[in-house]
Amino acid sequence: MLLSLRHANPQLHLGVREARGLSEMAADWLRRGVRASELRQALVNALPAEGVRSAYGFVRHRLVHKLPEAPAPVAPVATVRPHVTCEGDGPEHVFRPRADETLCGPCAQQAAEEAHFAKYPPRQRPWRERVTAILQEDAAVH
Repeated sequence: MLLSLRHANPQLHLGVREARGLSEMAADWLRRGVRASELRQALVNALPAEGVRSAYGFVRHRLVHKLPEAPAPVAPVATVRPHVTCEGDGPEHVFRPRADETLCGPCAQQAAEEAHFAKYPPRQRPWRERVTAILQEDAAVH
């Protein structure tokens, strides 16, 4: 990329040795997430009106003084929570909670249904229970 600066502006003609000397500074830009085309624009745009006396000195100065800030550190990935024992009814089992749950999904669902039916009991027994009760009454009579 440094050797191609001469195509953008002939004043920025660098030799191979000069480009090698600046390559580590240019690599710092790339490590900070700057694309090569953006780096080229930062080096080529707004050249001094009086011209560039030393392409090496000018490019070096820009690489040092226009270096963007290092990106903010990436937030760590959420840690995996350990397994906990479910406090629900039935056989003992473990699950991995999302927050501070003490019941696994199925046990939480069952507890929610039980709480709902305790608060809002059904008006009638389900039809299977009614049919079973009728059949039992008939069997008891005969």
